[in-house]
Amino acid sequence: MTTLVAHPLKSKITVTLSPDLVRQLDALLDSNENRFRSQLVEEAIRKWLSEQTAKELDRQTEEYYRSQSEASRKEDKKWSKISACSAKHLWDK
Repeated sequence: MTTLVAHPLKSKITVTLSPDLVRQLDALLDSNENRFRSQLVEEAIRKWLSEQTAKELDRQTEEYYRSQSEASRKEDKKWSKISACSAKHLWDK
């Protein structure tokens, strides 16, 4: 007979926080039932990670455009105008 072993979907970690931060978290939890500290911390970390990803994408995009030659920038402007005209033509139908 095969025995199935349940694997947790989440990993348990320990985090040490300052007392004032814990009070603020608990105040948020008191105002919203059906939430737990772990859930609130997980949501905060997810949001932070998403913001970090967006910042890195912005940095890479800026780096790309700053590294372009003048000729490439002029070509990009021309393609932008062509795209804008095409989109306007499609939307005006």
